[in-house]
Amino acid sequence: MRKIFSLLLAAMMVFTMFSSAVAEETTDLAALLAQLREYNNQEAPAEEAAEAPAEEAAAATAYIMYANADWSAQYWHDGNEYAGVKATTVDVTETGSYTVGLEFEAESAGVAFAALGLKDGEKVFPNHYLKINEIRVNGEAIEVDKGYTSSDDQVETRMNIYNEWVSDLPADARSFDGYVDDANWIIVDKEAFAAVKSIEIDFDLMKYGQDTAYIMFADATWERQYWLDGNDYGGVTVTNATITGPGDYTVGLDFTTTEYGKAAGVAFTALGIKKGENTFPGMMLKINDIRINGESVAFTKGYTSSDDQVETRMNVWNEWVPAVPENDATVRSFDGSVEGASAQIVDRAAFEEVKTYEIDFTLVPITDTAYIMYADSAWTMQYWLDGNEYAGVKATNVTVDGPGTYTVGLEFETPAAGVAFVALGIKTGEKTFPGYFIDVKEIKVNGAAIELGKAYTSSDDKIETRANIMNEWVSDLPADARRADGNLEGAAPIVVSKDALAEVSSIEITFEYIYGEPAVEEGVAPMTEDEKAAAIAADYNAYFGFQTENYIFRNTWDDASYGKDVEDGKWFGQMTGWDGDVAVNYGGTYVDAAVTGNGTYSVSLTTGEMGFGPDTFFRMLNVSTDIPSKAVKEGVITISDVTVKFGEGRTQSMTYVNTSGDYARICLVDEYDSKVGTDVAYTMPGANETIVISFTVSGLAD
Repeated sequence: MRKIFSLLLAAMMVFTMFSSAVAEETTDLAALLAQLREYNNQEAPAEEAAEAPAEEAAAATAYIMYANADWSAQYWHDGNEYAGVKATTVDVTETGSYTVGLEFEAESAGVAFAALGLKDGEKVFPNHYLKINEIRVNGEAIEVDKGYTSSDDQVETRMNIYNEWVSDLPADARSFDGYVDDANWIIVDKEAFAAVKSIEIDFDLMKYGQDTAYIMFADATWERQYWLDGNDYGGVTVTNATITGPGDYTVGLDFTTTEYGKAAGVAFTALGIKKGENTFPGMMLKINDIRINGESVAFTKGYTSSDDQVETRMNVWNEWVPAVPENDATVRSFDGSVEGASAQIVDRAAFEEVKTYEIDFTLVPITDTAYIMYADSAWTMQYWLDGNEYAGVKATNVTVDGPGTYTVGLEFETPAAGVAFVALGIKTGEKTFPGYFIDVKEIKVNGAAIELGKAYTSSDDKIETRANIMNEWVSDLPADARRADGNLEGAAPIVVSKDALAEVSSIEITFEYIYGEPAVEEGVAPMTEDEKAAAIAADYNAYFGFQTENYIFRNTWDDASYGKDVEDGKWFGQMTGWDGDVAVNYGGTYVDAAVTGNGTYSVSLTTGEMGFGPDTFFRMLNVSTDIPSKAVKEGVITISDVTVKFGEGRTQSMTYVNTSGDYARICLVDEYDSKVGTDVAYTMPGANETIVISFTVSGLAD
């Protein structure tokens, strides 16, 4: 940034009076802009005004941030006057479509910086998305690439349009379609701004992302299929659904338009949302009706999960999953329990002859319940949201469905005398909204606001999230205490006076529920910027791996007993099996891959004359890499679009990356890991047959 700043100063003679000390101290765009405004004799707004609490705003103001090539024409919506510039801003009070603009009295030449901004957006509309639909320069639409939503200060939401000061996607980058890998901080051609009289931007503010739901299907012969992967499936008429948030949807397949006119039986079928784990994280599928040939069929309870942490699914018929996977963080159910759920929820006989197949379903948002925990001094008037009845107590609880402002309350038939304990609780908040913050804004007792100290967010059991109001049993802040502003100084487990709760007929608590990232895995520090840069710049390797029924194998490259560097690669260079305790060389030829940048790579195994001997199935089929698991976990490097092809068989898709070890491992079959499905169908290859696994790597330096 300092280098760019120095170059900018050299190019802009009007600013030659800047001191080198200023140049060295200016390390971000905000500081740079402040300096530029100062040297343009434009008084910056007072610090107090810039830090006015955004939570007081009833709306977030949308506008265009702009500076032309020589910074002579600017606009920042900061309270300053910008001569010759007329801004069209808009107060955004809800999600929807809006237009903002700038007009210049004199033609403005070029662009140094441009962005769509939403003042106080992270406060008023936390975790929402901006989607630019059109940009017009001088009334003419210009070409626009894909951008991303982010915030430099966790207050103002923005989408960069032209920003040369960014070299990598920021950690908080997000996109309405669930992917940011193809997004950029420069989304327009600089030449489009060569001579500007006006700029207009049409955009949407979206609470939820957008995605596609569909039916995954393969009949018993695997001749009639559908996978929403861009391939043509023999004339199958498809009814997919565009998902824009929680609600009811219908998807379907029609086989009457195919050569066969129907599908015969079923090998696999599921309801899927293509990128649901990204676009609607934590949300759940609830099937309402399944119709085959227009007639409703009986179905039992399913569950929501993901095989690859990207695509959300509910299995309808999946015989490769004998039970609900354990220790799979993606497994969930709309009713809070997966007890009684199955991966086979329809009688297989119902698919004997399928002409049409439809599923009605609901996308159910993740929600929780906020309430007041309370006990008076005698413990006679209490409330705990534990299923018990508390005589004389009327609770006003509230459903929380994400960031926002909420109010909860209690009314007592007989006034509660004194207080032993009070807290605001989110019943299973550490599970439903991990990392979120509770900011208590106001407490009313008997209808009147009382003085309020500084509360903090924590959890006693790693399940329920709470903010203590009056808790005399806590003497020190717990280790997991947190606040959205990061400042715990002065925070306490007692934030009200006991006298204010001497006699309580009613109590109301208004609070903000604020988006927060889940806590980092204990003992594991996040990657530093230097570590990320090194990971992006490095070259890597990928190696074919497997283990069969009777333990013919090629283990991971770093395996301590049979890896690449053990005994000069003796074991790693062959298919090794066993005759009792005697190792047998089954031959085979491997093609591994050097991963030297973004792209699609393949690894393969061609068997020798012995094939896999008598073995009939794989216990493991994978690709071991030397890509650090940490880089994949944190989204620095992405592995996607995994396919496998056995001989001349069909190409199958499945992506699951195991990051539990030091290095990322792409798993297609792994009977030792419940997170890996068994959706890969194959006939065991014989002699001189080839298995090819392909995958795409992104996030690396080009």
